[in-house]
Amino acid sequence: MPAVTHRERFFAAVNHQPTDRPPMDFLGEPWMREALVKHLGISDFEQALQHLDIDIRQVSHEEFGPRPVENADGSCTDIWGIRRRPVVNSFGAYDEVEHRPFAEMIDMAQVKDYPWPAAGMYDFTGLAERCRALHDDYVVVFGGPEIMDLVNGNSFGRGMEQLMVDIALEDPVGVALLDKRQEFFLAVAEAGLKAAGGLVDVLWIGDDYGTQNGLLVSERTWETVFGPRLQAFIDLGHRYGAKVMLHSCGSNRKLIRTWIEMGLDIYQAVQAEAVDMDPVELFREFGRDITFHGMVDVQGVLPYGTPEDVARVVRERIDASSGSGYVLSPSHNFQPDVPMDNILALYGAGADTDRGSKPHAERKSGSNRGRVR
Repeated sequence: MPAVTHRERFFAAVNHQPTDRPPMDFLGEPWMREALVKHLGISDFEQALQHLDIDIRQVSHEEFGPRPVENADGSCTDIWGIRRRPVVNSFGAYDEVEHRPFAEMIDMAQVKDYPWPAAGMYDFTGLAERCRALHDDYVVVFGGPEIMDLVNGNSFGRGMEQLMVDIALEDPVGVALLDKRQEFFLAVAEAGLKAAGGLVDVLWIGDDYGTQNGLLVSERTWETVFGPRLQAFIDLGHRYGAKVMLHSCGSNRKLIRTWIEMGLDIYQAVQAEAVDMDPVELFREFGRDITFHGMVDVQGVLPYGTPEDVARVVRERIDASSGSGYVLSPSHNFQPDVPMDNILALYGAGADTDRGSKPHAERKSGSNRGRVR
């Protein structure tokens, strides 16, 4: 198969056409990006992405918005009024919520009087130039899992238990909070897409509908509460000529056919180890209608396996995806417990283009799999 560009490879996969290898994406916490640069002995993260032959580049909406306010006591407050504080563990520090400003809201007057953020807080000057610099060579993804994010985003301000009660009872205050976040991020996403002038290839949004063992809510409740809201983002992305990619953790198999009917292009953060998420079955049932992104486990093989284990899983995913849409990546962000050798093994196996266009029985079994080339 002749050489293809990053963009050709990606769009072939999304359109369920043959290509030399699956397109690859990199997902990692900031300190993992820094650690990778140091491990490779290079100067910056862009060079690391080129070294790994990554096909996708993300331009986050957060680069163009206000940063959290740093408080004198070491905490920080975001645009929603949610206060977080760094909590240290054996690998690093994560910002954990310590104040939920919506938790005590009980009537609509409180919702009306709250100082809600506005999309005008984002200044997308320079976004088109950022996208243009990448567009000829790479696939440009705009946004991130924080766009929409009705479940996590509202649980940070409301509390997960109260959020679930709100949904179950269709509480007017809880529904209004969902609407506030929906309206805000629809406006932010549209402002960014408009500013990019058609140079965004993929609008990346997120909402976690699954747990490790099944859906967070019933299918009927999902269709009532979340379906129309997701549809609005899918329609928005398509109006601006972009594919739409949904980040959603957990066991979501029961929703995939509905997502396909809604026009969703890419399902990201596919957790193969969650219940009913076997990759072979997912590709067989849905792989010609939607593109899967992820499937290399950040809970098991990546932190605890050997490089050989990781390469084996990558080969299994590629083989299972034959004839289907697939973007190779970890199932979620690389965390500090993932060894660098395992990251290199993932992308080394994915870049093994000797395997990409050959049937399974013909593919090579040489010892060089798992190396970055």
